[in-house]
Amino acid sequence: MKHIGWAGYLHTHEIDTLAAATAVDADSLHAMTLHRFQPLGITAARRPTHTDYGMLTTPARPTRYCPQCLDENDGRWQLAWLLGWTFACTRHKRLLADTCPRCGRPPMRPAPLTDVVPDLRVCTQSGGRHGRTVCGADLRSKKRGPAASPAALAAQHTINTLSAGDTTAFSLYDQHTANPAHVLADLRALARDVATSYAAPVHRPGKRSIDTRIDRVADAFTTAVQTLSAPDITRAATIIRTTSAPAPALVSARLLRAVDTGSSHPLVAAAELAALDADLPIADVLRYRTCTPHPAIPRRPEATLTTLTRRLPTLLWAPWVTYILGDGHDSPDAQRMLACAVAHVGTTAPTAVIATMLGNTARDSLDVHIALRSLATCPDRSAVGVRIVELADHLAAIPAVIDYHRRRRLDYTDLLADRCSGTPIAFDALRCLAFEHVSGVPRVRAPWYRETPTFARKCHATAASDALQDPALLASIEGHLRRQGVDDEPISAVPALLDCRVHQG
Repeated sequence: MKHIGWAGYLHTHEIDTLAAATAVDADSLHAMTLHRFQPLGITAARRPTHTDYGMLTTPARPTRYCPQCLDENDGRWQLAWLLGWTFACTRHKRLLADTCPRCGRPPMRPAPLTDVVPDLRVCTQSGGRHGRTVCGADLRSKKRGPAASPAALAAQHTINTLSAGDTTAFSLYDQHTANPAHVLADLRALARDVATSYAAPVHRPGKRSIDTRIDRVADAFTTAVQTLSAPDITRAATIIRTTSAPAPALVSARLLRAVDTGSSHPLVAAAELAALDADLPIADVLRYRTCTPHPAIPRRPEATLTTLTRRLPTLLWAPWVTYILGDGHDSPDAQRMLACAVAHVGTTAPTAVIATMLGNTARDSLDVHIALRSLATCPDRSAVGVRIVELADHLAAIPAVIDYHRRRRLDYTDLLADRCSGTPIAFDALRCLAFEHVSGVPRVRAPWYRETPTFARKCHATAASDALQDPALLASIEGHLRRQGVDDEPISAVPALLDCRVHQG
């Protein structure tokens, strides 16, 4: 019946005819087809090739069976065996068989409708080169199939319960909104990714190589069930990390799969990304927030990048540098690196592009890349990452106070030109500090900066004297900004560390 499409779908007139001939009501006849599983995401169609059986590889058709069940029920094949997520017999505690014990092929092949009732206890694959005979091996003889592990049996039982509409075993989901079809789709997606990790690599672009042996399918679904039954993403990630440790797949390949899966299954992607956290470069840790309890694929990454680079100075604010890295790390290199790190959160652009958008030179971009790599080796990497993500979210949530994209492009030639006083070196040092304070760009990029140790010391001494707090000097800076068309922003603004207020100065 499976090969002529009745197991997939029955037309109304066929239902009526069968009901009249068998005295079985229409609802019961519908329940004998895959139509009953359509609410779980199965696509039941007349043609087997058009039917989605829920396999890890579509549109493959499963030919799994339990030899002991066939022996006990005189060769009747269970409808549940057609489902891709059925891999074990919970009654006999064994994995389902999927090949003929003699020819080693799937035990059934499409056959035309005849007036002879087929014997489903034997393999119907062709027995010769020309297909005039059949294999005929007794499928019931394969009674000593591989025993299912307790974990696999528990997973199969959980899936069976889910198929009946009970989602309570899956703690990651909100039980008020959990939908069996949604949970089952996530299970299939995660099991597919797990099975792909164990398969040999394939060299065809866009193609997945999936190990479809029944033991691998059982392992994949068992891992998926255990993962999505975890109480939180952190523990779910631990399960994936533990079970996938022996897998040959590269971290980069697993990351690409997680990103691909995340477009339709965000919760699965969150668990997979969290499992990769310890192996990812710091840029990817920030992009996908794997250091947080809620990793995610970036949404609207271009818009996020534009927002962050406009709200970030080239040199990150010193109070935030101290908050993220601790005391004694507020050097210009650290400030430049952390500004780029914040701009990675929720974006997909390469580090060099982000550094350039933040006003860094090509040489600075290389230094930023090296500094980011060193950040990955710090003892409290996760805590640092969480603080960086916190700042990125904070900037995205509060109204923009200063447009640093505009500030970096202003003409500062006449900055403090009306405040000329003191020695030339002292005045140039003051203008360099004002340039950095207003634009957020390092003082070494100011027109008046001199590449000498003496001038560097003078800048340091001027900064320590709080010269920029002089009211007359601040008034001159405000006048310069107004002449540049900036009359709607304060001179500087540092986001507060503990709340959403902004300290202005």
